[in-house]
Amino acid sequence: MAGTADAIYARALTLLDEEGLAGISARRLATELRCSTKTLYQQVGNQDQLVRELVARHFAALRLEFSEADTWQESAMRWCRAVRTALLAHPHLSGLMTVDDREPIAAYVDRLLKVLIAAGVPPALARNGCRVLVHTTISLTGAEIAADGHSSEVFAEVFENTIRWVVLGIASEQEQSAT
Repeated sequence: MAGTADAIYARALTLLDEEGLAGISARRLATELRCSTKTLYQQVGNQDQLVRELVARHFAALRLEFSEADTWQESAMRWCRAVRTALLAHPHLSGLMTVDDREPIAAYVDRLLKVLIAAGVPPALARNGCRVLVHTTISLTGAEIAADGHSSEVFAEVFENTIRWVVLGIASEQEQSAT
């Protein structure tokens, strides 16, 4: 049925990817799904509720392409690249993320945290390092999304350098704590 919540979310994500926020107005969605706006509001609530649920559903269904490497440093770099790739895959959706949407990312942060702790990074340093890495990754990727494709090579280079420097800083702190 066109008016089911799953159908509404699926079509809304497609329209959001194609047209941005303007593509998911109640009237537009109702026309696309051949249902009433009343059905939309009953199934998914208002536009803000729709967006929050789209973000949650997207990240809950996402399988982050993250694989551990030989070192925690390379694992951290891979993790940050995987999060960046996931965010860039749906730029309009990622651009609508708020601080309230951090829960879906938390499971991915836990995976990285476990890698760092297993490699001997002290737990407090590992937690703080993960916080910095996730915030840096989301912030830099958000800036890249806001630039709407301009200077993408520069953004990619800045991203790689910044994440590498953060990882080197964590490694340096780890070495200092071991002495």
